Amino acid sequence: MLVTCDAESDGLLLEELRRSGLVELPGAWLDTGDAVQGSILRVEARSPFEELSDSLQRFGSVFARHIAPVDYEIALAGTESDLGAIVSVAGDLAARIDPTKSFSVQSRIVGVGKLPYRKVVLNETLSKALEEATGAEMDCREPEQVVSILCTPSTAAIGLSLTQYNRSAWPGGKHRFKREDDQVSRAEFKLLEAICVFELELPTKGRALDIGASPGGWSRMLAERGLHVDAVDPADLDRRLRGNRLISHMRKRIQEYSAGSKEFAVIVNDMKMDARDSIDIMLGFAHRLTPGGTGVITLKMPKSGTSASESRTTLDMLADDFGRLSQGYEIIGARQLYHNRSEVTVALRPKRTS
Repeated sequence: MLVTCDAESDGLLLEELRRSGLVELPGAWLDTGDAVQGSILRVEARSPFEELSDSLQRFGSVFARHIAPVDYEIALAGTESDLGAIVSVAGDLAARIDPTKSFSVQSRIVGVGKLPYRKVVLNETLSKALEEATGAEMDCREPEQVVSILCTPSTAAIGLSLTQYNRSAWPGGKHRFKREDDQVSRAEFKLLEAICVFELELPTKGRALDIGASPGGWSRMLAERGLHVDAVDPADLDRRLRGNRLISHMRKRIQEYSAGSKEFAVIVNDMKMDARDSIDIMLGFAHRLTPGGTGVITLKMPKSGTSASESRTTLDMLADDFGRLSQGYEIIGARQLYHNRSEVTVALRPKRTS
């Protein structure tokens, strides 16, 4: 199978996979260092793709952004004839595609050397062949099954899977959002992606606490959903948020903020500080999160090298961070998202009381 991670998290992914015991390592890196594509690892799985995906989810993989099976490998010549070679597997794929479920073709072209065709041409050519052969509906936005193609200058790796097993409905986990006219910051994409990846259902009424709110992107999004937001930060919020009756800017450090008797349906924390200090602050408000409420925190990871020992240390620190968070919350999930950089996003819910 193919596993995609952030371009700077190669070592962390390898150590995570080693600990899981689910694949044969070391595998082979097909492309590295590309902030857009990410780093792509080809590994031999020790179980069928669907079982491995479920096991990876139970293991709690943080750094595997996207996975895809490799069912066929085709030699490429770097010419227009490659399209015909790839479409030649359409018959085999058609026999396996469920015609009652929508599908999409997702392709990536990586490596040194240019191929004489673009991925949009590849997607359209194979999609048309599969539509004609199966009668299945092609849906690029929310496909139920995906044909994944990764082309290097010499090889095409092709696989078919149900989207639910790919860890992301986007090719390579490259989750893209359209920039809105009133968007305050790119950090808004992080919260949008967290909502999608962790399937969060934010309420449309009640109160929210935005810890370290400046410049106010997350506050804007929460207010847009109808929540009354306490935006706590000594720095200014974007001028466009002034006068927003749903946002109360508390111009102070979170350590100086008093919630009084307030309870919150949502608590978010995107502070640029040491993860342990940020967790301590988050734990201080755990009793303020209402039953059924949602919490989101980004944990800033220390800059580390690429050695195996450094990766082990970072994973051990993250495991400790999750353990400390679980003292006050239940962890829904933790992932390094496409819109994260040197950080991990954790989704939380109130801790159940016996």
